[in-house]
Amino acid sequence: MKKLNLGGLFRWERLLITNLKMKLTSLLLIVSLFQIQASTYSQNTRITLKLKNATVEEIFDQIESLSEFRFLYNHAKVDVDRRVTINADEERIFDILETLFSNTNIYFTVKKKRISLKTGKIRAPEKTKTNLNDWQDQAITGQVVDEDGQPLPGATVIEKGTNNGTQTDFDGNYSINVSNTSGTLVFSYIGYETKEIPISGQSTINISLAEDTQVLGEVVVTSLGITREKRAIGYATSTIKADEIVKTGTPNVATALYGKAPGVRIAATSGGSTSAVNIQIRGIGSITGSTQPLIVLDGIPIRNNDVSNDNYWADQRVRGNGLLDINPEDVANISILKGASAAALYGNEALNGVVLITTKTGKGGEKGLGVSVNSTYTTDKVAYLPRFQNVRGPGYPVYLNDAGQGEDMWLERDGNRIPIGTTLNYGPKFDGQPALAWTGDVIPYNAQNGPEGLYQDAHNFINNISIVNSTEKSNLRFSYTRQDNEGLSRNSENDKNIFNLNTSFQWNDDLKTDILVNYINAKVKSRPYSIDRLTNNFGGMMTRFDSGNWYQEYYKTSLGYRYVTGDNTNTFTPEENLRIPGYRNDVLDYTWRVNENRYEENTDRVIASITQHWNITDELSLRGRISTDFTSYQSQSKNTSTRPLIYGPSGHYGIENSISKIFYGDVLLTYAKELTPNLGMSLMAGYNATKETFFRTNRGVNGGLSVENWFSLNASTNTANSGSDEEALTKDAFLATANFDYKGYLYLEGTIRRDRTSTMHPDDNAFYYPSVNSGFVFSDAFDMPEFLSYGKLRASWGKVGNFPGRYAANVAYDQNTLGSQGGGSVIYTTTPGTAGNDGIKSETQREIEFGLDLKFLQGRIGLDMAYYDSRLEDQIIPLSLPNSSGASSILTNIGTMRNKGFEVGLNVTPISTADFTWDMNINFAKNENKVESLAPGLEELLHRDFDGGGAQLRSEPGSPVGVFYTHPVATDASGNKIVDPNGLYKVDPDEWVKVGSAQPKAVGGVSNYFRYKNFSLSGLVDYRIGGYVMPTAINWMTGRGLTEESLWAMDAENGGLSWYVDANTGDRNLTNAGTAQGPNGEVVYDNGIVLDGVKADGSTNDYITSNPEYFWTVYNWGGPQYSPNTRYELYIKENTYFKMRELSLGYQLPKEVANKIGFQDIQLSVFGRNLFYLYRNIKDMDAEQLTAGSRWAQNVSNAGTNPASRTLGLSVRAKL
Repeated sequence: MKKLNLGGLFRWERLLITNLKMKLTSLLLIVSLFQIQASTYSQNTRITLKLKNATVEEIFDQIESLSEFRFLYNHAKVDVDRRVTINADEERIFDILETLFSNTNIYFTVKKKRISLKTGKIRAPEKTKTNLNDWQDQAITGQVVDEDGQPLPGATVIEKGTNNGTQTDFDGNYSINVSNTSGTLVFSYIGYETKEIPISGQSTINISLAEDTQVLGEVVVTSLGITREKRAIGYATSTIKADEIVKTGTPNVATALYGKAPGVRIAATSGGSTSAVNIQIRGIGSITGSTQPLIVLDGIPIRNNDVSNDNYWADQRVRGNGLLDINPEDVANISILKGASAAALYGNEALNGVVLITTKTGKGGEKGLGVSVNSTYTTDKVAYLPRFQNVRGPGYPVYLNDAGQGEDMWLERDGNRIPIGTTLNYGPKFDGQPALAWTGDVIPYNAQNGPEGLYQDAHNFINNISIVNSTEKSNLRFSYTRQDNEGLSRNSENDKNIFNLNTSFQWNDDLKTDILVNYINAKVKSRPYSIDRLTNNFGGMMTRFDSGNWYQEYYKTSLGYRYVTGDNTNTFTPEENLRIPGYRNDVLDYTWRVNENRYEENTDRVIASITQHWNITDELSLRGRISTDFTSYQSQSKNTSTRPLIYGPSGHYGIENSISKIFYGDVLLTYAKELTPNLGMSLMAGYNATKETFFRTNRGVNGGLSVENWFSLNASTNTANSGSDEEALTKDAFLATANFDYKGYLYLEGTIRRDRTSTMHPDDNAFYYPSVNSGFVFSDAFDMPEFLSYGKLRASWGKVGNFPGRYAANVAYDQNTLGSQGGGSVIYTTTPGTAGNDGIKSETQREIEFGLDLKFLQGRIGLDMAYYDSRLEDQIIPLSLPNSSGASSILTNIGTMRNKGFEVGLNVTPISTADFTWDMNINFAKNENKVESLAPGLEELLHRDFDGGGAQLRSEPGSPVGVFYTHPVATDASGNKIVDPNGLYKVDPDEWVKVGSAQPKAVGGVSNYFRYKNFSLSGLVDYRIGGYVMPTAINWMTGRGLTEESLWAMDAENGGLSWYVDANTGDRNLTNAGTAQGPNGEVVYDNGIVLDGVKADGSTNDYITSNPEYFWTVYNWGGPQYSPNTRYELYIKENTYFKMRELSLGYQLPKEVANKIGFQDIQLSVFGRNLFYLYRNIKDMDAEQLTAGSRWAQNVSNAGTNPASRTLGLSVRAKL
């Protein structure tokens, strides 16, 4: 009796070719031009119905036989056995149903040709007129429609505070007499948000009701862009709405997802709007491969390349990924498919989950033309720098090293005191007295701003205008967005012009065409340089008596050439040479590069699709789509000449051009059939194919510029260098689904996909990915307690996979030429350094998931829980080979890995009144990762060896992926720590100990939203619990005496012991605090440390070390073979934090005020992002500064490609 649009299962037994798919799609588009005809069905349909003592079900059957309407209801809640008599002669169906359900708790809604029955409170009867004053009440008329302008028959209209009410007729019209013209009308409709409208003397009130996303009819976007009722799906999804995406003015969609979806972890690379953002769903999906999900925009898989920002010597610029091009202002919602069953229809591309982005359309608003204008301004400032100490400057005691300094640790130059030129900061305390800086200026000896002066405050603007137009037959949305973004790195800019067109044409009831065009024109000037040489390099660590601002003045000479140091004579301005010690050469070099190595990138990207829908019959429909993601990229690098040409050519000019294309198409045939009054079925079969190509050429000068600052290939001193690169990938798939629905509360879906790829041997490159899921809405099947509004159980199983990358499995030779050798050119071939594998198989992940959805107190409390267990098999990993084999590694399928965990989402509305609302959302996800096996005989997989064996990152069976190992402090047989004669703990070079896994134990977020009248306040805290990291550079800064941690034991006030060196024996001895000098006049220091432990002979330790010796050695570089007392176990820390990610305060102007200045609506807001930590384990950096690439192992030891930022901003959003 009910008719549902559900998916289905249809098995294709033969492969079609890609051309067939394209021809079918083209056929759909052509057919649309010849099938335009009106086929509307009036809601005013009248029928004659004369039944005596008939059941309600018999009346439904008669109405369905006499009309095109179908009924949908829950047998457990609608009494269809009730007998009534109907005598209707050419009456409207709406009036018949009004009579049928009068004085009952049954409400009906009409959507297209479906009549849905729901239960509620018994309807309030219309107010009975008992006196003359009642008949003189004011009559109010109007119409109630949905967001598409469609009438809502049966909507309830009540005069607030009374029993006076009525319902709308079949056309959504109503009429009600009210007793108080200053009162309020309450409009409600099942599945829609209730609205209260002040009467204010009006006689006509028309109202549009919005769908309530909290009720049972909520829909979600699933695989292939198919929209389904959320109640019908048997797997976990998360949906983030548009207002959450643009609330705090983020320039890209990914950074708007922090803490908003259970099990989804976001990590942005520092540097600004051009730096990549990682999305990780349910832990890591590969031991060595990419962990990034598939990104799908309006059903189109789009380019989102992996990035590597952790190798400074390969690329000094901080790169971004394709996801950054998606404009938040154009996004309607984002759905995240987490498990294998949810993503199975994407097969080999879905191992790491799928992010479905749906853009805004012209639907959903009032009919006619509408204009929206939005403007956002933000400023980014450097944040979360290390906690630099401001107590002492550069230098060290004489006993550490004699650099000619006195016991006060000062040097003398031209009658001025000057610090030692060192990166160590164990020197004189700051006293504010005059001292000579490396700039040649005599200034007060105070702590300076250090590296902070190297960066700029970034100012960013986002301006958007969108135009929508909606008619009965079409809808259109066009928007233009201008982004002007700066980076913290000086001279870094990112400007974008973004055009979006999303339109749909409903030719008739059976034909619809959707057209989507996204055009992104982006220009990047001098994308940020990595600060690797300022952090992971002792020579780039600025002392506390140094300022980044000084480098901005001295990085170049007055003639514009690169700075010159010492007595170097290759300069026209030798008097400007930097001769006074204290400057950091790597910082000067960084400053020169940032300011003088100009790098301009221009990108034109088009993401476009055309989709044709054809309802062939009431039960059979066909959808065809073709799309492209085309990117044209051009770059120019212009490096200023560093020296006069007389001393040799310098400078550089290079160009690069590339074109990336993704061409995609699909065809889906759907058959929906009502098998019985209680059982609905839908089958779907389809085919899709993708072809990706990439071509790149580059040229650059060789040997420097022959003419200073002439940026042309013609200026190349030698023959210009050139290179090219070309890649291609083709893949296709057959897919099918089968969906069944029993009584609207029990759902079952099965899917299958057969994938092929060109990255594997053509004789063995096809794989099957099945899935099954089920949902059971038990609250509709059984009578539940009044407080339980909704309850659903779900279960799913699915299989997804991952193919090897382009050419990785290819077994081939490299070819080159020796050029002409007299008798012609000599061609030769070589084997590549890494071997492919013709027998490689797809990685496969099998996952089972169970879930529970509950809603209490009419949706005031919502609880969504999921448990999953996934197993990854046949992982594609390069296995090391001996050199004698002719290759360093071979691609293999080895090992299994498991992820299992649970996710919880809690939504609560503690307070909801007309004036005040409080909504709270909490999500928590815990994932347990474990390597179950590797290759036979292989006990561990080594990902990283840090600093000559200081620490290692390994994966081994029985443990999570990525476990840190390091050398412990050596101990004797009793477990006492052994102290070397230098007073420092001895590190055991022969022992390795497990410290902990790099995988976090839990992630999540907590958000609160408060609304008081026209004011709103929202805040979001995201968090991470556990997971070890090793920000090496921060520890090296401590070893250089730069951080507050290094102040421990620097003097008696900070816990230091008093000691001296015996003038006769050279031994170190302790003395009482405050002793002026030793027995023989020796200098007494108050920075001594005696560690608990034993000497090598087992006696109690009494060796004395000092504050500089301790920190310089313990926090140094290298494993035991290089530094036997450097303790890397101190470097490795748990990365737990709770961060105030977003905070926003908004105000909506009263409508009467907005209307007076020509607007329908105006919203003002101030906001902040990345504001502060409520708690964090790692104090000297932002937790996300570790992010340096798309693969998990790139994000555990980096101390920052750029500094982190804190954002403050304001925005105005208005509708005309």
